[in-house]
Amino acid sequence: STLGSMVSIYSEAGDFGNVAVTGGISFSLSYEQKTQTLFIHVKECRQLAYGDEGKKRSNPYVKTYLLPDKSRQGKRKTTIKRNTINPQYNELLKYEINKSLLLARTLQFSVWHHDRFGRNTFLGEVEVPLDAWNFESHLEEFLPLHGKIGADAAGLHQYKGELVVSMKYIPSSKHPGAGSGRKGKTGEGGELQVWIKEAKNLTAAKSGGTSDSFVKGYLLPHKTKASKRKTPVVKKTLNPHYNHTFVYNGINPEDLQHICLELTVWDREPLSSNDFLGGVRLGVGNGMSNGQAVDWMDSTGEELNLWQKMCQYPGSWAEGTLQLRS
Repeated sequence: STLGSMVSIYSEAGDFGNVAVTGGISFSLSYEQKTQTLFIHVKECRQLAYGDEGKKRSNPYVKTYLLPDKSRQGKRKTTIKRNTINPQYNELLKYEINKSLLLARTLQFSVWHHDRFGRNTFLGEVEVPLDAWNFESHLEEFLPLHGKIGADAAGLHQYKGELVVSMKYIPSSKHPGAGSGRKGKTGEGGELQVWIKEAKNLTAAKSGGTSDSFVKGYLLPHKTKASKRKTPVVKKTLNPHYNHTFVYNGINPEDLQHICLELTVWDREPLSSNDFLGGVRLGVGNGMSNGQAVDWMDSTGEELNLWQKMCQYPGSWAEGTLQLRS
């Protein structure tokens, strides 16, 4: 299957053939509340470019994703129509997805020429943001295809869901055991407690529209095993309750100006690499750490507020709901 995914990545890249994109796609959309299903009726494409310029022929098929999810489970395809630049499909592609999640997605159609040597040629694509779509109207739409947008700009600043976190910094004087004359690591510096409560509206990475997610934490600049923390995996939900606390010891008040807590959410894939679902960084956000410019000290908005609130009220919990970044 690794080979399969390699081939898929290859054809994704559209490395084969730089065809000047022409034509468009005709489709309609409907949503069935009862079964929470999006139906995409792919009717036809018109005036496509030739996938094989030499033979003046195309064997086109249509592929869809609900961006930002470009996982294999999120892919749907029509059949391949042979030797035509005006293919008639009249096929139904389906996604089971909650309506509120659907509105945060962008439907992407891409059209490909199928070559029997597996060298698929990119014939064009088009994106349909679903937040403004009128699902009551089942009218047919015709949209022109365009070339690939650099770095997949369509999926760049997508909504990835939120992470709910509470944080508390306990200076060493407030530590139980501090000042009892015990010499040991516990008494040196304060303690940072990070209570990972829950996530909301995560991206579905698994078929069936769910994810098996966990949260990983690092205290930058130390991206080491010593600074790594993980929650247990919460299976089959896009709204996981982790209710798990990360504890970091030996942190002095002045350190809070130079460290940054990086929390990332992952979908657990036992037999391959885990899928990244989004992350946040909590710190002072001034681009500096210990007098050096660093790109990871980049907190803004609610990330910054939460860190400042925690620093301002030592010994008290500060809670925030943070938008995950892609």
